[in-house]
Amino acid sequence: MSKQPFSRRKFLGMAVTGAAGLVIGNMLDLPKRVHSVVDSEPVNSKSQTTETTNTPGTAPVTESFFGVHQSGIVTPAQQFLNIAAFDIISSDRNELRDMLKTWTKMIARLTEGKSPLEGSQNPKFSPLDTGEQIGLSPSRLTITIGFGASLFQKDGIDRFGLASKKPKGFGQMPIFHRDALKEPLIHGDLVVQVCSDDPVVNFHAIRNLSIASNGVAHLRWQHTGQSGTKPEGTPRNLFGFKDGTNNPQLTDENFMNNNIWVGNSDEPAWLRGGTYMVVRRIQMRMETWDQLSYTTQEDVIGRQKISGAPMDGMLEHDEPKFAQDPKGTVTALDSHIRLSNPRNGEQSERERILRRGYNFMDGLDEVGRMNAGLMFICFNRNLKTQFESIQNRLSNVKQLDQLMKYTQTVGGGYFVVPPGVLNSNSYIGEGLFG
Repeated sequence: MSKQPFSRRKFLGMAVTGAAGLVIGNMLDLPKRVHSVVDSEPVNSKSQTTETTNTPGTAPVTESFFGVHQSGIVTPAQQFLNIAAFDIISSDRNELRDMLKTWTKMIARLTEGKSPLEGSQNPKFSPLDTGEQIGLSPSRLTITIGFGASLFQKDGIDRFGLASKKPKGFGQMPIFHRDALKEPLIHGDLVVQVCSDDPVVNFHAIRNLSIASNGVAHLRWQHTGQSGTKPEGTPRNLFGFKDGTNNPQLTDENFMNNNIWVGNSDEPAWLRGGTYMVVRRIQMRMETWDQLSYTTQEDVIGRQKISGAPMDGMLEHDEPKFAQDPKGTVTALDSHIRLSNPRNGEQSERERILRRGYNFMDGLDEVGRMNAGLMFICFNRNLKTQFESIQNRLSNVKQLDQLMKYTQTVGGGYFVVPPGVLNSNSYIGEGLFG
C-alpha cells in the first residue's frame, strides 16, 4: 500500500466531522495507520470463540473476529448494542478501501481487548486510544460491518466504481404502511453494529473507528440498546412480552445455510458467505399500550404474557395450532404472532429470519412521551422473499397487524454484510475491490 501525503481536502474533512478538537492529530493519514498496526493472529475459521482467557464454566470473554462469516450474527447475543451508520465524504476509492483496511485491523485488536492501534506516534497528535475502556474486559465484543445501497450508487452516480458489484434488486429500505421514517435516522453508506456485555466497551469501539475515519467518513446516525441482564431464556421487550421465541437455534447450520448466508449459487459472488441486514428503530407507544387490559394485550400479540406460550398452548415453545383455529377464535387472525408467521408449512419456513433485537430507552420525545422501543435487527438471505414478505403481510391495510397501532418505525435501513475475514492479510469488503 502506498503512502499518501496529507492534503488540504483531508484536513477540511476532519473539521466537517465535528471531532477536530479531539483528533487534530489525524494528520497521520490512513495508509500510515494501517502500517502501524501489528497484525492479530487468526484462529480457526470454523470457530468464532476464543476461550483462552476464561476459567472453566464461565462465559467466553472474547469472540474471534476472524472466520468464514462476520461475528455478531450467529454469536449469542450480548447484553448491549451500539449501532451507527456512516456517510462517506471522500470521493476517492482508494481512501475508502484504505479506511476499511484500517478498520479491519482495529477491529481485530479491539475484539481481543487490545488498544485499537499499536506503534509509535507523535504524542502531540491523535492518541492511539481514547482510553475510556482501560481496565475493562473486552466483554465478548463483536463488530459487524455492512454496506448501504448508496455506497454502490447514489443519485445515479457510481461514486467508487462499485455499481457493477451491487446485488441485483438491492436498494434502500422502502417506506412500509404506517412507517414514519425521519432524516437523518435512515439509510447510510456503511453500518457498524457493535455488541458486547459492557456499554462503555461498545462506545469506545464506535468512537475510535469514527476517529480513524476522519476525512473519509462521518457519523450519520447512532443508536444504543440493551437486552437486560437476564442470563438465560428469551428476553422481553418493553411491552413485557418475550421477544424472539421463534428465533432459530444459532447452532442450526442447516437453517443458517438455507435462510441466512448468501450461498454458492447466489449472486454476486463477492457476497457469498455474507448476508442481508435490516435495521429498524421502532418506537413503542407506552402510554397508549398501558391503557390496554391484560387480556387485550395478549390478544394483540397472540401469546400469553407471562409464559410466552401461544394462546392455545401451555409452554413458550409449543407450536400454535392455527390450522385448527381458522376463524381466529383462540388466536386472533390479526394478532402479531399469526401474521408474522402463519405456520403454513414450507412457505413460512422459507420466510424465517434471524432476529437480534435490543430495547432502547432514551428519555422523552419532543412531545413528552417516553422515547423508548425496539432496535429491531434481523439477518436474511433474501430481502424480498423473507423480511419484505413478512413486513408486507404485517402492514397489509386489509388485515393490519394489531401491534402496529402501538408502534411506529422511525429509522433504520437495509445493508449487505460481506463475508468474514479469514486472516490478517485480508480485510472487510475485500471482494468489492478485487
